[in-house]
Amino acid sequence: MTCVSCASSETGARRPARGQGPRGSSGPRSAPARRAASQYDPIAELYDGYPGNYLEDILFFVEEARVARPRPVLEIGVGTGRLAFCLASVGIGVVGIDNSPAMLRVLARRRAGLSDLPGQVRALAADVRAFALRARFPLAIVPFRAFLHLLTRSDQRRALRAIRRHLEPGGRLVMSFFVPPPDLLSRGRTDRREMARFAAPEGDGEVVAFDWAEFVPARRRVISHITYEWRDAGGLATRYLQHDVVARYAFPEEIPPLLEGCGYRVVAAYGGFDRSPLTPESREQIWVAEALGRPVTH
Repeated sequence: MTCVSCASSETGARRPARGQGPRGSSGPRSAPARRAASQYDPIAELYDGYPGNYLEDILFFVEEARVARPRPVLEIGVGTGRLAFCLASVGIGVVGIDNSPAMLRVLARRRAGLSDLPGQVRALAADVRAFALRARFPLAIVPFRAFLHLLTRSDQRRALRAIRRHLEPGGRLVMSFFVPPPDLLSRGRTDRREMARFAAPEGDGEVVAFDWAEFVPARRRVISHITYEWRDAGGLATRYLQHDVVARYAFPEEIPPLLEGCGYRVVAAYGGFDRSPLTPESREQIWVAEALGRPVTH
């Protein structure tokens, strides 16, 4: 699970991992897991271009992860390694899971070209709701809206409990996603805008990405409608790809009881990566929670 481009320009949400992974078992993937993976498999080669300029969270997660050294951190929704390789560049090891094999193939290709990183990045395909690694971690991170791809409350609880089973006693969970913007919820959509231009993966011409997001309050859904347009050297459009990404948005008041019911204690809530307080005016919500007692197993 990776990012959702939803409301990229109007909620401040822009953004932007297979190789030999750590030994573990994720079990057979259910139909919901396959559907979630399919959201990113078709655009894995395009993902780093759109919206690849999301840098806002990197320093925040580097600061959070420093406390884990020399132990690696667990990253949920590692994708193509946008954040994992930044952490590895400063000596922080990462074990990442993602349910998109295509995204993980891109990560493996990138990792092959970055052999001199001081920190190691390992990744495997797994379902966050039912994964099992032979390791415990001092820190788990769920960056850039990955949590929002859990489309039901039951799936959210299963994922949080699975993560909890992989945390050491007192280990921390940090996750970030946007605050649902009231104006867009009432309006029902964002405007369609050009969001990125980047070199075509095939090496000829460029790709222009356009985006608009649709909000469905009755189902707590946000659907990002992304159009990729290939243009040749003269600027002529040669082909298109329309791709939709579905997520379930969450209000700040939902999160503390959800975490507490899954064996965590909230220790901090921020409204930005500058660690400003979470207020009704915040556009981002960042939660830091501590694992309590013995892991929750149900």
